[in-house]
Amino acid sequence: MENKDAGNLGMQESVSPAQNEMYADFIVKYMGNFQEDLGDVPGFSFQKINGIYGVVYAPLTEIGTLNINTYSYSFIPKCYTHMDLGSLSASGITRLQEHPYLQLKGSGTAVAVVDSGIDYRNPVFQNEMGSRILCIWDQTLEGDGKEVPYGRVFWKKDIDQALASRNPLEMVPSVDTDGHGTRMAAIAAGNYFPEENFSGAAPEAMLIIVKVKPAKKYLREFYLFPAEAELFQENDIMTGMDFAVRIANDRRMPLSLCLGIGSSQGAHIGKNPLSLYVDYISQYSLISVSIAAGNEGAARHHYAGRLTDRENQASAELRVGNKEPGFTMEFWGEPPEIYNLSLQSPTGEILDISASLGEMTQELSFVFVETRVKVNYVSIERQTGYTLVYFQFIQPAPGIWRIFVRGRDGQNVGFHIWLPVQGLISEETYFLEPSPYNTVTAPGDSLESITVTAYQYRDNSLYVQASRGFMPDGNVVPQVAAPGVQIRVPQLNGLYGNASGTSLSAAQTAGAAALLFEWAVIRGNQPYFTGSSVKNYITRGAEREERMQYPNRDWGFGRMDLYHTFELLA
Repeated sequence: MENKDAGNLGMQESVSPAQNEMYADFIVKYMGNFQEDLGDVPGFSFQKINGIYGVVYAPLTEIGTLNINTYSYSFIPKCYTHMDLGSLSASGITRLQEHPYLQLKGSGTAVAVVDSGIDYRNPVFQNEMGSRILCIWDQTLEGDGKEVPYGRVFWKKDIDQALASRNPLEMVPSVDTDGHGTRMAAIAAGNYFPEENFSGAAPEAMLIIVKVKPAKKYLREFYLFPAEAELFQENDIMTGMDFAVRIANDRRMPLSLCLGIGSSQGAHIGKNPLSLYVDYISQYSLISVSIAAGNEGAARHHYAGRLTDRENQASAELRVGNKEPGFTMEFWGEPPEIYNLSLQSPTGEILDISASLGEMTQELSFVFVETRVKVNYVSIERQTGYTLVYFQFIQPAPGIWRIFVRGRDGQNVGFHIWLPVQGLISEETYFLEPSPYNTVTAPGDSLESITVTAYQYRDNSLYVQASRGFMPDGNVVPQVAAPGVQIRVPQLNGLYGNASGTSLSAAQTAGAAALLFEWAVIRGNQPYFTGSSVKNYITRGAEREERMQYPNRDWGFGRMDLYHTFELLA
């Protein structure tokens, strides 16, 4: 087996480690020259993301069995997937576009979409000067390592030449096979097409597109995610965001960056590397990041419990579907309690989980069911200080499983259990007594981003699938709601259709941020406008109902109304 792996590794030597399936990726936080610190470890290499984060690439043959105790939970990249399942007028954007004096359309700004790519041939991204796309970094293509560490970059001049040719894809072979990135880019910054009753929020902004490569096979297998799922690695997203920031900075353009992806992995308190990276770049002037809150509110994938000195035990009931091949589950307990956990199978057999085995992976083998459950108990997870118990259910028996939780010290603390997001687990696997709250997905749990939920603008009702806040530590997410239900959007191959999801709401908010940047920076009203400025302006101008208290866990500070924001300025 080792010889076969070594042979495969040799065959792929010409491929960047980032694209090479025979390499594992680890996200590291570093200071100084990490490449020198790494030394001459055979096969290992280091790729800088920015001045704080980087990626170590290691041959799978050298790292042994992957587990979160040995390599640290925060080092292993999480996997993110899409948050999708007449709106501009509802957000007050049309009135700003058509206002006789303001006429804000995003001119002089850049909107970045880090997602599944873009159908650059769609006229919605073109004007009389050619393409409005500054560049496309396609991480999936073979590259020379000169402009980007892996993949290939196509600039506006390349795209314009391709559009003028008979076969554009021969010159710029970057395609969006999913359509999600195309929809988001169009909602944020697509042209006005009256015949389709469509316009993006910032139709004169330039676009920076990153097509993120699919997550590697070893990570899908480690997390027990479906092989066919559209998944992106945390480090590839971070590298793509850094690329967009550098392109906008080189051109001295305000940047509105949009993320329509999410993950339920992590403690949901903004401590995943991607969430922390969003906070890092959002502190710079002229950068705003809009993020989808997620679509987990009605998915029944979250259980919340509390232990007190009077009631020092609790239990969660988990229904596992008949066709569930396997899944992961994460328990996160607030400090300083020490948690004792047990797992009961559908046949009634109860096995205890040890809290004192250190780096060892426990394997629970039940007598009356064939299910294997691998468990890693991390008493103090290094990034959060919380207790993390990580479960891998392999060929789980269908039926009702129970997780018993007991506190050792009688502390008044809360704990949470999360399953993977929709699309990464069977619809028949869920908690019987779920909580719809604390379900905002990462990186929507970052502190500095604008985290956006979705509503139906035709009747002002909240999107039933929308994730709800707050964070478990009380920080306010989402901050605002934007239209995201049955929105008319461009699809692939020049077609139009309807789509729903909080990623669409985030895309419209990203376009709104570009309009604010145009007013503040390009027109000189506030030259040092920041992402925090954008968020505060949008939340202040949000439309609120008199009968509700704000911020609240469903709507944040209310429905986005950018025109009202400018009324307050006046």
